[in-house]
Amino acid sequence: MSKGMQYWSDHLSAIAAEGVQTKAYARREGLSVSALYYWRKRLKAEQSMQAGAVSVTSSTRPFIPVQLSDAGAFAPCSLLLAPGVRLELAQLPSAEWLAALGAAVSRQVR
Repeated sequence: MSKGMQYWSDHLSAIAAEGVQTKAYARREGLSVSALYYWRKRLKAEQSMQAGAVSVTSSTRPFIPVQLSDAGAFAPCSLLLAPGVRLELAQLPSAEWLAALGAAVSRQVR
């Protein structure tokens, strides 16, 4: 982590540890509120990337566990990848395939 990232991470950790509002902390420390919010978002994104999380947009919904009966295992399915982008499949793919697709789409969006 760079010096700048560490600097802001320390401030954000102090906010969480103290349980104070970001605006109050910024005023007390003479920091920009918008800079604190920016770094909070940036560091969270950095942590997500390091953890290998799949993130297409900031409003990405996480995968939801689904159980299917054997009768529906070969039913056609549709995946909505983005507004106006739909993938039609003859059957539900494996969880591994879906995770790989999510990772590939995430790399393309950035």
